Amino acid sequence: MTTEETSIDLPVREIETCGLAYFRYQLKRQAIEAGEAGSGGFDPCKRLRDEAEGEEEIGEGGEGGSDDTTFRFPKKTLTPKDVKKMDYYELLGLGHLSATEVGPDLLKKAYRKALLLYHPDKTGRGDRDEVFIEVQKAYETLSDGRKKRAYDSEMNFDESIPTGREKGDFFKVYGPVFDRNARFAVKRPVPNLGREDSKIEDVYRFYDYWGRFESWRDFSLKAAEENDFHVEAAGSREEKRWMQKENDKLARAMKKEEYKRLATLVERARTADPRLKRAKELEKEKKEAIKAARTAAAREREVQRRKDAEEETKKKEEEEARLKEERARAKLVRDQAKKRMRSARSRFRALCSLLHRQEEEAVGEETAGRRVVSVEEEDFMFEHVDVMGMEEAVAALEGVPYVYQAEPDGPSPPPARVSPAGVARVTAIVERERQKRREAKREEETSKAASGLAHASAEKDGGEESSPKEAAWTEEELGVLAKAVVRFPAGTQKRWQCIADYLNHMVRGASLRSKEECIKQYQVVQAGVSKSRVVAATGGAGAGGGSEGRKSGKTGTSRGEDNGKAVASGDGWSQEQQKQLEAGLVTYPASMEKNERWKRISEGVQGKSKKECAERYKALRAAVAKKKEEAAGAKTQPLK
Repeated sequence: MTTEETSIDLPVREIETCGLAYFRYQLKRQAIEAGEAGSGGFDPCKRLRDEAEGEEEIGEGGEGGSDDTTFRFPKKTLTPKDVKKMDYYELLGLGHLSATEVGPDLLKKAYRKALLLYHPDKTGRGDRDEVFIEVQKAYETLSDGRKKRAYDSEMNFDESIPTGREKGDFFKVYGPVFDRNARFAVKRPVPNLGREDSKIEDVYRFYDYWGRFESWRDFSLKAAEENDFHVEAAGSREEKRWMQKENDKLARAMKKEEYKRLATLVERARTADPRLKRAKELEKEKKEAIKAARTAAAREREVQRRKDAEEETKKKEEEEARLKEERARAKLVRDQAKKRMRSARSRFRALCSLLHRQEEEAVGEETAGRRVVSVEEEDFMFEHVDVMGMEEAVAALEGVPYVYQAEPDGPSPPPARVSPAGVARVTAIVERERQKRREAKREEETSKAASGLAHASAEKDGGEESSPKEAAWTEEELGVLAKAVVRFPAGTQKRWQCIADYLNHMVRGASLRSKEECIKQYQVVQAGVSKSRVVAATGGAGAGGGSEGRKSGKTGTSRGEDNGKAVASGDGWSQEQQKQLEAGLVTYPASMEKNERWKRISEGVQGKSKKECAERYKALRAAVAKKKEEAAGAKTQPLK
């Protein structure tokens, strides 16, 4: 370091910025700059004495009057032995203040006061006076921020913490400990431990703060003392760096132990805190109450579940018993019917044999040549006539009126002769049953033809040809198709493929349906079959696929339209009701049970009963048959 040029020439030399020589140099330099140096020489202590006297004079006045109370030096003369028992703040007259209250300006004033008291020129102990050296060391340490923090970290600090087994007031045991450690807090203000009646939220906030406590405590000075590595005494830069590295390593370990000590303090305080114990008990009681409520609710649910299960089991047993009884009654009815049928067939066969014998015995008499029951009629009776028809034929052959009895009497003895008049009645019974079968077959063919034409028309509208191998839609498939259309509404990605997959998944055992088939059938059910298509389809079925229908589709279509208009104009049927009837005929095929089919069809026709729908269908069929006969030029007996 070099001095600046002044009016008095001074020798330029390099000096260390420490020690008594440096201090004298600085005083002399300040005196030269202030113009106080004279020819009589420079007294370094004169200025300090003058400044001290000036401060005392100011203290006697007003502005500096507080200095006498601020600095508290011992009244007796200090010895080296006394200095070792004092800290740096006491040595500088600041022992009554806390470390945070001592600022740079106050420290500088205290140091000047101490120099006036302990300077070798005043004490006469020489430059090696231990008291004066210790005063310089105190000022050097406290004027450096890092050194001051390290010194404050170890000065008069009690690191002890409660063991957790103390008896007595919790707040008196742990409160001072937390207050001592709060001096090292980085984040302020530091919450206090509180009182017995503190809010539980404040208690949680206190422990949360100390659980994340950040300390500025510095262990560098303590580490240097324990290692005995004083950087200032290092002989080289390498040794200085090595000492600093070792000191820092030990300081980090000490800081880690410090945080561990604080964590132990907080954990022991949590365990012994009566407020947390009460909160824990309350929380435990609350949890037990919730658990008890849940257990009670679960118990009630279990009781209700068992009760429902018992009721369900009881209902199931009653239903099974009812079904078992119904099955037993049905079996009894079937057995009785079979028994009645066997009895009627046996009696009918015996009567037919007796009739043949009577015919053979009557050869040559007037009654010869009377008609008997043919073998064909006899076989038809056995194969197709029910028990009521069989009993009616037996009564006709026996010459007695037929009256149905739910529980017939025992078998009566066979008559001696058979009534020849009963043969005509047997023939009428056979013809009646044949007529029923023809009507059922014709109705089924009509329905199939209408359904096939609807498929063909839908494919024609779509520009596609009908596949000859496409199977008719069953009632189950139509029901699943209706559900699938609702399940996958318009806008669904790959809607019709999803509908086809759903249909094929739900209807097992049936032929797989493609998305094109689903679209066609949906169009038929949604829009209904036009009246012209129904009439054309019915005419084609009645003709049995005749040549007239095959020759000209155009002619058949015009005839169907004329018939549809003629029929739809009467009997109070609106066009909407006619469309609903046509759609029902397509949806519910003739293969269904007759009563159930017409019941379903009538449900879809607004304002019409089952009987009216059936009569409407018969009228349509009769009109189509009549038109067909007129077109073909045939003279056939119309259906009745």
